[in-house]
Amino acid sequence: MLHDVEQLRHDFGNLLERHLDLQTRSMRENLIFSGIPEKAETEDTEEIISQFMDINMKITFPISFHRAHRFGKNTQVLDENEHPLYNTRPIVCRFKNFKDRELVRNAARNLKATKFGVNERFPKEINDKRHSLWPYFKEAKSQKKKAHFKRDKLFIESVEFLPSVNVGARMEITEREQHLSQGTRPKQFGNTRRAPRK
Repeated sequence: MLHDVEQLRHDFGNLLERHLDLQTRSMRENLIFSGIPEKAETEDTEEIISQFMDINMKITFPISFHRAHRFGKNTQVLDENEHPLYNTRPIVCRFKNFKDRELVRNAARNLKATKFGVNERFPKEINDKRHSLWPYFKEAKSQKKKAHFKRDKLFIESVEFLPSVNVGARMEITEREQHLSQGTRPKQFGNTRRAPRK
């Protein structure tokens, strides 16, 4: 009986993983644009995205996409004194091919120091996982380490970061690798590490 229950749990877990993978694949050509002012319910969202890529993202060549539309809750964008500037909702845009999507995503570097953002689209489960790893990503960047996300996984110095297993030990691995490559002695680490405050 116990074996049957464990088998059911295993099969159910595999089913959920396959479903999540299908969801992720269906969103592969999507990007989410955030911070763009919402002017009216009758706005031409596709034209707004075209102009945004041209003017704000400095993309000088034509980009093909199927459609673009607003979604989610309305939020206020504030100035540096926390005074409201305008209302906005995210825009999801589905591109005609992955190559164009990547060209746009890479051009998001032109949005630094602005109130705009461009991000990949993922199912809620993956977004939640990435959100939980975000403080560690920021910490790694502040330490001038190479860090990047791949779906719901965070890699720091080419090593997958696993806070749920042992945060301190995981950070120690990266530090030891760096010191060994430099021919110096690594400093000692404890078994736990607090997440940085936001």
